Amino acid sequence: MNGMNRVFQGAATVESVIKGNLVEKATKAGLRSLFVGFETLNNGNLRQSNKHHNIGRDYELAIKRLHDNGVMINASFVFGLDSDNSDVFKRTVEWAVNNGITTATFHIATPYPGTKFYDKMQKAGRITTKNWDLYDTRHVVFKPKNISPEDLKRGYDYSYKEFYKYKSIYKAAMHHKALKHKIKHLSYTAGWKKFEPVWNFIIKTEGLRYTRPFLEAVLSKVRK
Repeated sequence: MNGMNRVFQGAATVESVIKGNLVEKATKAGLRSLFVGFETLNNGNLRQSNKHHNIGRDYELAIKRLHDNGVMINASFVFGLDSDNSDVFKRTVEWAVNNGITTATFHIATPYPGTKFYDKMQKAGRITTKNWDLYDTRHVVFKPKNISPEDLKRGYDYSYKEFYKYKSIYKAAMHHKALKHKIKHLSYTAGWKKFEPVWNFIIKTEGLRYTRPFLEAVLSKVRK
């Protein structure tokens, strides 16, 4: 498998994927899946959220490099920033599917207290609740600029539903070149997300160690 005889998942920025040879070294060490904060496809939103390290980065190049090394991608996206409108959800999901993203994590922009984002929203009178239980990136707690709070929540729910449809999973899997990578994509995405309650039960009952051989087989190295 590798020198440690282990596989692992990690997290990285787009910049760190593109620069140097860190991806190749990590893959050799056992990296098989990577959480990547793409955040948004809009540069205006990147500036608003101070994600300057993503501005001007070639997202497709980062994806190609990871896929060429057999690494599955868990992409992270944020909805509701000032440059977003009602078409952001469909555009983002289609982009993710068309680029062969294995799993995606969607978030509603959340102005946490103590951040510049919160101070800006508070000063503009755009904070709508201080029920901190709702500050979980799944609820709308401020007034978006170009979309209603109701449409933002509906779009967030739509994105998860649309991305994890069997049709979308299959379409995304077919974007990989290697047959094994296609199979890994289908097995991992469908097997994990469609049977999430089963996995939650296995984890809670401490049965994960019994499924490790299966998981490591799914995450085994894709050879060109």
